[in-house]
Amino acid sequence: MVLLGIRSSWRVIPGCSPAELVYRSTLRIPGEFLQPREARAVEPDLPFLRQLQQSMRSIQPPPPRFHGTQTAYVPANLASADYVYVRKDSHRHPLQRPYDGPYRVLNKSDKYFTLDVKGRTETVSIDRLKAAHVTQLATHKDSNPVPCPMDPPSSISRPAATSSLTPSTDNPITTTRSGRIPRRPVRFR
Repeated sequence: MVLLGIRSSWRVIPGCSPAELVYRSTLRIPGEFLQPREARAVEPDLPFLRQLQQSMRSIQPPPPRFHGTQTAYVPANLASADYVYVRKDSHRHPLQRPYDGPYRVLNKSDKYFTLDVKGRTETVSIDRLKAAHVTQLATHKDSNPVPCPMDPPSSISRPAATSSLTPSTDNPITTTRSGRIPRRPVRFR
């Protein structure tokens, strides 16, 4: 408000206010700043003032910018991927994997993919996706996710250990899942 009053105050040397020099008209301000005076058109005599008024009349506002017209960037390997990993945006503990999956892609769009996540159909933004390079693929009938490429193959079988450490009894030999033969204490035999 103070600057508005200063710009509209009357100057003796040019014979007008600074606002009249620039805009060729008076500014509308509240009446308590100025005492009533007669309004008159200002015709500047200096070429600088004429050029300043002319340039102020010719100024145009900048054209509007439309930021939403650009297409979304989809990496080439993601656009052709049949299986993807989904990034977890929640808090992660140390050594916790940042991605879940891989999950099968059902439908692709510009901004999102439709995935088969544990038997459910989910729509996920492409910003959270990463292409999965999977060598062992599950059949389409399975609702389980594809095994992680880092997991060891489940078809490896360990040979049954025959050991002379176990006493021969009528009970069959039991082995653990890792193939080890447990030795039970005497009281449990």
